[in-house]
Amino acid sequence: MELAAWCRWGFLLALLSPGAAGTQVCTGTDMKLRLPASPETHLDMLRHLYQGCQVVQGNLELTYLPANASLSFLQDIQEVQGYMLIAHNRVKHVPLQRLRIVRGTQLFEDKYALAVLDNRDPLDNVTTAAPGRTPEGLRELQLRSLTEILKGGVLIRGNPQLCYQDMVLWKDVLRKNNQLAPVDMDTNRSRACPPCAPTCKDNHCWGESPEDCQILTGTICTSGCARCKGRLPTDCCHEQCAAGCTGPKHSDCLACLHFNHSGICELHCPALITYNTDTFESMLNPEGRYTFGASCVTTCPYNYLSTEVGSCTLVCPPNNQEVTAEDGTQRCEKCSKPCAGVCYGLGMEHLRGARAITSDNIQEFAGCKKIFGSLAFLPESFDGNPSSGVAPLKPEHLQVFETLEEITGYLYISAWPESFQDLSVFQNLRVIRGRILHDGAYSLTLQGLGIHSLGLRSLRELGSGLALIHRNTHLCFVNTVPWDQLFRNPHQALLHSGNRPEEACGLEGLVCNSLCARGHCWGPGPTQCVNCSQFLRGQECVEECRVWKGLPREYVRGKHCLPCHPECQPQNSSETCYGSEADQCEACAHYKDSSSCVARCPSGVKPDLSYMPIWKYPDEEGICQPCPINCTHSCVDLDERGCPAEQRASPVTFIIATVVGVLLFLIIVVVIGILIKRRRQKIRKYTMRRLLQETEVRRAEGLLAPPWLCS
Repeated sequence: MELAAWCRWGFLLALLSPGAAGTQVCTGTDMKLRLPASPETHLDMLRHLYQGCQVVQGNLELTYLPANASLSFLQDIQEVQGYMLIAHNRVKHVPLQRLRIVRGTQLFEDKYALAVLDNRDPLDNVTTAAPGRTPEGLRELQLRSLTEILKGGVLIRGNPQLCYQDMVLWKDVLRKNNQLAPVDMDTNRSRACPPCAPTCKDNHCWGESPEDCQILTGTICTSGCARCKGRLPTDCCHEQCAAGCTGPKHSDCLACLHFNHSGICELHCPALITYNTDTFESMLNPEGRYTFGASCVTTCPYNYLSTEVGSCTLVCPPNNQEVTAEDGTQRCEKCSKPCAGVCYGLGMEHLRGARAITSDNIQEFAGCKKIFGSLAFLPESFDGNPSSGVAPLKPEHLQVFETLEEITGYLYISAWPESFQDLSVFQNLRVIRGRILHDGAYSLTLQGLGIHSLGLRSLRELGSGLALIHRNTHLCFVNTVPWDQLFRNPHQALLHSGNRPEEACGLEGLVCNSLCARGHCWGPGPTQCVNCSQFLRGQECVEECRVWKGLPREYVRGKHCLPCHPECQPQNSSETCYGSEADQCEACAHYKDSSSCVARCPSGVKPDLSYMPIWKYPDEEGICQPCPINCTHSCVDLDERGCPAEQRASPVTFIIATVVGVLLFLIIVVVIGILIKRRRQKIRKYTMRRLLQETEVRRAEGLLAPPWLCS
């Protein structure tokens, strides 16, 4: 192998190995050829997504970049799970020299894993080009480390400055069993291309530099293996390798064909459950791993759900429900009975095809605390659609979201009622998880609105994705939110432009309330603070709690003002209570029963269904004492203390009782007499029968003399 090739292999070995710890995984985008939502922040968006990223979990889309764009943040990317799109750019180079493999789990136009389209200078023609001016546009691919495209083909068109795309042996890059591998490429150029460097084997290269010689890992294999490191029969890579290797073992791969398990390429990740053939039992496998993309991980990354089959997912499978453990990890758990009904948002179940929240579907969110899916408010939401019979969404309909606390997808708002100056209908929204992102990038998008403040006072987390707030010409309080505290990974950021200048907001007094800690707030007033500098009462920041004065009296827990029980007697020289319960008062406003303050002593109160009713009266000190008589029922007469009075029988009651007693006695006597008479009759009858039987027996034995002898 030539010196340049050996240098190229050395460069590949210097890259992060498949099992290196700390691999940075980032999300890709899904915008295709659409114009950026915010051209002003488009480059910043890409920078935040891909700075330090090594594995793109999705698509790598680089579009609409100006000629002077600095793209050094792309230099660490080694793997793209979906497709790679480079389109409508004016930059000359895209620094993806470390990219090894494009897996093609998603394809551009359902066919292409790599698409390079229309990266040209708008002045790139013979009639308008200025003398001596170097046209803009992509000049070289420089994908010097790209040795594997697992699925999908290549599309390269409309790049008049691009050279060397026809000098790449694409047959070597595309996987042998890649059934969908078209190579659609034009070579119409407006400049002459220098040849490949002399050191490049067979004149295959990605660029002019000797470092851009193409490394062949497929077509040079002599033993029929898919990938190899050289032309010798012993240079074959392990069957689980992709993109090439440094040796024959499955730990020598440059990338894994299926799954990377701690630097070893495997067909499957180790199962979470194994079968013990000695005990005939299924047991937890201490070496079990979850599948995450093309990697095996011990735990699923934040914001992903672990499943019983050992995968990390963003949506639970059917007949499963989301469960959050005590440590905050989330998993999918099979329902023991039909799963409880949940609220689905856009992009999920029956709302999968819905574009926006409208008057037709908004009532489905009434009473929802958690929405599985996304929310999007577009102009059509409030304009309606006469052709389909959808009425305009009325502002009062938005009140259904006041109970909402969590969205698993994204929140996108590009239209909002003019009468609303904030987004306070979402005042109880705590979490936007961002498991589904708008354009594959944004979990929160607010654009073109007439609001003056955000009003999202309960929002504490954006689990994934960027926040885009732009072109809201009246909006203040964008920079007063501590966005870094809401984000959960280093690839998240706030992108904002075209909102109201902070200076103009300050001149009109649209600033955080003085009671807001560190000047952080979602809007004006003490109810919009992120945290309070002093104390919090309900949703409002206050200077002090009502411990010594004011009603109702309060006690302090941390920085929260909490009310005393209504039966606590307000104190002037000491605290009124030390808790919210009736037994945590320093003194009682009315009476004290045992250790609790009460409005009145219990009178016939049953503490439990199995207990007798309790009767008490207050003594001179206001302490509830047991009544001397404890009436169980029909307690009509009460004394001056409220206790049951001693019950005395009336004459009428005595007469009735006497009559009933006499009648009962007579009935008993009659019944006894009848029984005695019947018994005597039975005895007499029995005696006569016995005498007759004895007489018959004697006659039969001749013991009785004939009648004529007795005369």
